[in-house]
Amino acid sequence: MQKYCNLNLGWRFKEGFKEEYITGGNDEEGRLVNVPHTVKEIPYDCFDQTMTCMVSTYIRSFRLPDMEGKRALVSFEGVSACYDLYINGHKAGSHKGAYSMALFDITEYVTAGGNRMVLCVDSHERSDIPPNGSTVDFLIYGGIYRDVTLYIQEGTYVKQALFRYSLDHETAVMEPELLIGSHGPKRELWAVTSLQKDGAPVWENRQKIQVSPGTGSISLEPGHVGQVALWQPEDPQLYQASVELQDEDGRCVDRYQTRIGFRTIRVEPDGFYLNGKRTKLIGLNRHQSYPYVGYAMGRRAQEKDALLLKEFMGLNMVRCSHYMQSRYFLDKCDELGLMVFEEIPGWGYIGDEEFKKIVFQDLENMVLGHFNHPGIVIWGTRLNETTDHDGLYQETNRRCKAMDSSRPTTGVRWETGSHLIEDIYSYNDYSEDDKGEHMLLTAHQATGSTKRMPYLVSEHTGAVLPTKPVDSEERQEEFAIRHARAMSKIMTSDQYLGGLGWCMFDYNTHNDHNSVNKVCYHGVLDMFRVPKWAAYLYASQKSPDKGAVLVPCSMVGRGERCEPVPFYVLTNCDYIEVTLSNDITRTYYPSIKFPGLAHPPVLVTENGEFWQHRWTGARIVGYVGGQAVAEKRYSDNPRLSQLLVQPDDTVLYNDQVDETRVVCTFMDEFGNRLYHHMEAVSVSVSGDIELIGPSLIPSMGGCAAFWVRTCASGTRGTAGIHIHTSRPEIDGQTVTIRLELSGQEG
Repeated sequence: MQKYCNLNLGWRFKEGFKEEYITGGNDEEGRLVNVPHTVKEIPYDCFDQTMTCMVSTYIRSFRLPDMEGKRALVSFEGVSACYDLYINGHKAGSHKGAYSMALFDITEYVTAGGNRMVLCVDSHERSDIPPNGSTVDFLIYGGIYRDVTLYIQEGTYVKQALFRYSLDHETAVMEPELLIGSHGPKRELWAVTSLQKDGAPVWENRQKIQVSPGTGSISLEPGHVGQVALWQPEDPQLYQASVELQDEDGRCVDRYQTRIGFRTIRVEPDGFYLNGKRTKLIGLNRHQSYPYVGYAMGRRAQEKDALLLKEFMGLNMVRCSHYMQSRYFLDKCDELGLMVFEEIPGWGYIGDEEFKKIVFQDLENMVLGHFNHPGIVIWGTRLNETTDHDGLYQETNRRCKAMDSSRPTTGVRWETGSHLIEDIYSYNDYSEDDKGEHMLLTAHQATGSTKRMPYLVSEHTGAVLPTKPVDSEERQEEFAIRHARAMSKIMTSDQYLGGLGWCMFDYNTHNDHNSVNKVCYHGVLDMFRVPKWAAYLYASQKSPDKGAVLVPCSMVGRGERCEPVPFYVLTNCDYIEVTLSNDITRTYYPSIKFPGLAHPPVLVTENGEFWQHRWTGARIVGYVGGQAVAEKRYSDNPRLSQLLVQPDDTVLYNDQVDETRVVCTFMDEFGNRLYHHMEAVSVSVSGDIELIGPSLIPSMGGCAAFWVRTCASGTRGTAGIHIHTSRPEIDGQTVTIRLELSGQEG
């Protein structure tokens, strides 16, 4: 469809709802807000978990040109959790589901000139809307948190184009399917389908089609493309695909375009095959939440999460737990070559027939709405961790296959011996002995079958050892090493398609599932995306060509344990040299306890210095190819020496809501993070930006992080972020943000 304008800016928000809001009232009484928006910001921890469970009202005015012969449509990509839409006092539709997109034809309710839109949003955790109905290990929040877009269309338009294809080796045949909406008489049009690669034409096909009134599907005749470059994790080749509807005079009636990639997927009991190559799936689970604002974060923050997974931690897969996620996140996964396992909303509960109706709606929304993303390689057609419900899951699997037979299906289980209806048996495996040394069931133990089947560990590790950023070094180290043990077992056996650790970062949750403060500390990153040592375990599996990793699971001092050893070093170096105090320099190599890992942790075990001697510092050097590539030095008298302030970005767009993160790290004189320092930072801003969350931010594990966002006023200029501490030896710092315009309509 042809985009007319983005409606993210300039909403009036009111807590509560009154019938009089539908037809008028004093809109100016509402608070002026922009999308993405949450109904109520929450504290970091220790809050009332029901505080966002409310009914609220969003009001926006907009203008339209002469609408004769045109159609007006509005899409909401994400509103939590259900809403009624009113246009100029008339009810134009309703939608249930916090994670699904809804498109409304509002033509009969609008006029040329001024118009008024009202949303009555219900953010209660209702038992008729997945994933709610029982206990749920995450919050659903509330509000309009994804894009709102207004479209002006001809009477006939493309609602969605599914760029289906078949691939024989690297030779492609396009088989597009068009989902078309049409008003008026039956008509004949040309469908012009084309592919471009890096701006250069690759293929074009013209075909005459018959369009009937209503909404329908038209499958175009196959078109031979020829040889194509394949999408794969190490080289994610993308194509621009488009279809244009033209009348007999060659006039464009509508145009739809997107990006696609060509790849084949096959699952066998011995592995997951991408483009015919067996690929071990190694990744993490991701929620889409952020501190204070829940789901209400925009494009830049979504893209940053994908970058952390692929570029920082070197993973090849992410599971979207436990719902459909932002198109901006999925787009970035496509660009980076990060494979995606996406699933329908659910968590341990199956409701009544109305509930199941929403399950089917969510499934269609996910599969058709995200069909063209090459990064999505697995569909999840079960509700996370529900018991067997064969009738429901036979139907969700059947419907999914009818819409898309090119991708395998799965469903995530928490119990062994579940019935396999889908292509892949996925199981959340938190089994281990008391010491965490023997982890993960065999595929036969998990499936309860002697027959081999494709088997994926969909979660592991995090839930059995929650680890706070301020925990002791022993616990932080053990958390990292348990991830290493799980990955080692997965990598050394072809009974596993792969393993997805739980989880990417800490998150707010309900009281049933946390440390009695509404924070679940299962992440390898904290809630602000600051790494724990477990994150460096994954990062250390990257090739040293992509940057040396050298992270000791220790403060590297005598400390509270009297002896500084043993401790692991997470590194992708060939070997390390370690000098502890006045001891001799010793050489250590990767441990043999973690077969299958590209770069196993290195265990430092010896120390010749008696504990009552004065500690004189330490030095660790990493070597690759015989050359020193990384070094860590440790003081005999570590002290707070600097506050390292690192913004993710210094240029933001001020014609939209654009956010960036700032990480403040307390460091000693050798640049080592002071994990147990508990200083707070004070933050203020100037210019056309605002701080997300409180202005006084405590450090966790030696870091204090926060986000700022633009005010979306449409002006260029500069803004400042001012950071201070109470320590006189640390000077205040200012980060300058340049504000630009993206050129997008708002």
